[in-house]
Amino acid sequence: MSQALLNKALNNYSSNKREPALDAFEPRFIKVGGFDIRYLYKEKQDAPTLVLLNGLPQSIRMWESSLEKFSAHFNVIAFDIPGFGLSKAKESDMSPSNLGQVIIRVLDHFKIQKAHLVGPDVGVPITLSAVINHPKRFESINIFDGPGTYPPKLSPILMAVIKFGFVRWLAKGLNKKSVMKTNFLTAVKEGYYRYRPSRRAIKEYYDITHNDASHRSSISFFATYSTELPWIEKRLKDIKVPTLITWGKQDPFVLVENADVLSKAIPNNKVVIFENASHFSSEDAGEEYVDALTHWCLHEYKKYK
Repeated sequence: MSQALLNKALNNYSSNKREPALDAFEPRFIKVGGFDIRYLYKEKQDAPTLVLLNGLPQSIRMWESSLEKFSAHFNVIAFDIPGFGLSKAKESDMSPSNLGQVIIRVLDHFKIQKAHLVGPDVGVPITLSAVINHPKRFESINIFDGPGTYPPKLSPILMAVIKFGFVRWLAKGLNKKSVMKTNFLTAVKEGYYRYRPSRRAIKEYYDITHNDASHRSSISFFATYSTELPWIEKRLKDIKVPTLITWGKQDPFVLVENADVLSKAIPNNKVVIFENASHFSSEDAGEEYVDALTHWCLHEYKKYK
């Protein structure tokens, strides 16, 4: 059944573009603060640093289509957040505040004093936690398709996972296989409006969504939202770091209304809505997103200081 699911996804949902012989995203790991973190580093001398996180249930392969363009302008560091992607974590590590500290440790590891930070999906509360606690380490942030207030405006299924321990218990146990399948289909089909991920990405997302430890970590992360998101929300007004809020208008999971809520709460921000993009809006919007973020990080963010 599982192999059939993977084969169906590869046949029906993958991109028809030829994959490069050299896989820039072939898994590599560094040891940071007790975590084995999967990362990619495209070094560019005398350029601003751009740090790219991953969403759920994806990995940093979500940046496959944009890496080449970003690396032309930036010193690029991308890494899988512990507990998500291919970076493992204990369930006790899984909260925005804990994982926000990992971002600082990664910056320290690469001797980066200040960076532009991009946090999609589950990376939104993690990014906000990092910038609240360590504002001097960031030139700007870009957040999209994830929650930063409580209660967030989500699909009913996601709200049930966040609010009810019984639902999370089922997701980890009796209903585990069904949830894994749903997460995989979200990663390769339902989270997009028009984009098609590569075959390498689909295979990797399959491994991620069907890994028991990763599955349990993500469910445990959602359990912290009821306490962590209110803490973050109270401090949004104090964020002085320039903030770019982007969103896919067609997002059925983390609704586009969240962009407006965050914009009203964070002082120095700009909002960009991509009309024909769904939950994984950075990929769906394509060059429109790449151009918006590049212009923001090279020029525009300075106006919001």
